[in-house]
Amino acid sequence: GMYLWDTVWQIAAKANADGMQQYVSRLSAASGSSGANVTGFWFSVVNINQDINTPNGFGHTFGSFAEPNSDYLDDVETLIAKASGRGLRVGIVVAWDGPNQYSVESGKLNTDNAYEYGYAIASRWTRPDFGARWTISSWIMGGDTVNDNGGEHGAVWAEVVRGIQDAEADNGFWGAPILLHTAPGQQRHYVGASWLDAHAPQTGHCTDPQTAVNWMNDLRNTGARVWGNGEMRYEDITWSCNGNQPISADQVLSDAIAMGNLGYIANFVFGHDDRWNSSWPGSNGLFSDGGVSVGLQKILDEPGLIRSR
Repeated sequence: GMYLWDTVWQIAAKANADGMQQYVSRLSAASGSSGANVTGFWFSVVNINQDINTPNGFGHTFGSFAEPNSDYLDDVETLIAKASGRGLRVGIVVAWDGPNQYSVESGKLNTDNAYEYGYAIASRWTRPDFGARWTISSWIMGGDTVNDNGGEHGAVWAEVVRGIQDAEADNGFWGAPILLHTAPGQQRHYVGASWLDAHAPQTGHCTDPQTAVNWMNDLRNTGARVWGNGEMRYEDITWSCNGNQPISADQVLSDAIAMGNLGYIANFVFGHDDRWNSSWPGSNGLFSDGGVSVGLQKILDEPGLIRSR
């Protein structure tokens, strides 16, 4: 079976302490008919589709990559600690790379500040006196840019990773691989890059299961290490490529089964369209009685598909 992860890209950028607690409590309570559960969740450190100075749920702004606001980093630490308290793990997207004003694509994260930024976040969240530090399961580079097709941003990612790994070494921390999340169809990007441990490409929201299988096999055939699928069709997402009909519970189940049947996919990152961008993600497709959206429940219930955390 695969480890199952949830997507809440914006929880650090939008949720307050109560919103974070509601989310981790409800996610950790989700369970399949045979006891399968969700291992953890992926989130972005910074807001992925608003101004970098948009306050988070605590009223703090991120600051800059060169000098992140200490209060903002404390708020992210609060999220990590709350996840740990419920037995969940986290994958941390360091900076969403896409068509927004503070991404690598727009130059806000660059080779002049990338090392300092990577060092700042990792030194803080992996320090020995932070009891929840082992909750961190991975550091994720990339995003959904289509302007990094030929290694254009590789020097930046390499410096972020160097900062992260120097901080980890200083803190005696290990075991969180460096992953890459891509735009759909870009699964071969950075194959062989020295800074990258494993690949978690997005196959995306317009991609049927067979195409996703073909892309994942294409990546594996390069000899690259495949961590899993970092983003498939979100439950309830409505896009023109899907005929403006929401992606159904059966469709997200078919995606998960297609990945599980490959045999080499150890991790599956699930997404619900109402949850990833919410300031109260626990109120979107997760319920106070432990229930979850139909698609997520089908994935949890499918015999042999999901491993427990």
